[in-house]
Amino acid sequence: MISVLSIVFVILVLLFTFQSVGLPILLILVIQGSVWINFSFPYLMHSNLFFLSYLVVSSIQMGANIDYAIVISNRYMELKKQMPPQKAIILALNQAFPTIITSGSMLAAAGLLIGFMSSDPTVASIGICLGRGTILSIFLVMFVLPEILLLGDKVIERTMFAIKPPELGHEMEGSVRVNGHIRGYVSGTIDAKVQGVIHGEVHAVVDTEGKKEKPKEEPPEEQTEETEREEGQTDENQ
Repeated sequence: MISVLSIVFVILVLLFTFQSVGLPILLILVIQGSVWINFSFPYLMHSNLFFLSYLVVSSIQMGANIDYAIVISNRYMELKKQMPPQKAIILALNQAFPTIITSGSMLAAAGLLIGFMSSDPTVASIGICLGRGTILSIFLVMFVLPEILLLGDKVIERTMFAIKPPELGHEMEGSVRVNGHIRGYVSGTIDAKVQGVIHGEVHAVVDTEGKKEKPKEEPPEEQTEETEREEGQTDENQ
């Protein structure tokens, strides 16, 4: 039940973060997959697993894995608008690599040190599971997530949606000076230059700007000289 609720909350956060239905599902496969792989080791190694270790490590590992996945996915979505998806994912990995390696290596080292140095079995189990899960998360995010993003690019694009922000309306009375765009109902007298479409009845004096006439082109100089010669010949004949 705890795992199901955590998955639902993660999907909701990713849904409104990326505004896509397909992307959270692809990311949750990597995020939850790293958790499942991590806790399959005690079963394969025939070792005991404390329930407290499962609760603590699964929460920490899921939170860290979400951060790593969001860093790569967010940069990939931004870079994809400027270049092809293949180049975008390579550049996103190059930009996110220092952040993920630095944070992940510190968390893995701290967990493994606690696991091998602690004498309490519960604390040691938490440390070992945390260190192993962090290493798995780094591996899946750096090597598996990019391929999933490229293969599911069409799914991500087709499931994108936009959240329209609410429009803020203003109700005012009296003399109001406006400098901007107005859309709505206005009851009163208006004296302004308006550019737009009015739906309804208009009772007002409308001034329309006429088209300016183009200046007449003067004839070329050669034609004027010929006309002057013709006029001179007609005067001599008379």
